[in-house]
Amino acid sequence: MGVEDKDFIMRQIKQLGEGLGTFLGKEDVDKILSFGEDAEKEIEDSSTNKNPTSDDSSKKDETKLK
Repeated sequence: MGVEDKDFIMRQIKQLGEGLGTFLGKEDVDKILSFGEDAEKEIEDSSTNKNPTSDDSSKKDETKLK
């Protein structure tokens, strides 16, 4: 990719950012930027809930034996 192409792309990105800045406030931008972190936390939480710990599995085995 040539230098002119990179300059054009960077100008387009800058214009897009400026255009979004007129529509979005600081709170909206913060929500967008933290969205990825929130999604990762939810994935981690759901994966820990689906995978029982060894303590939980031993309790299930004990109840089956009774």
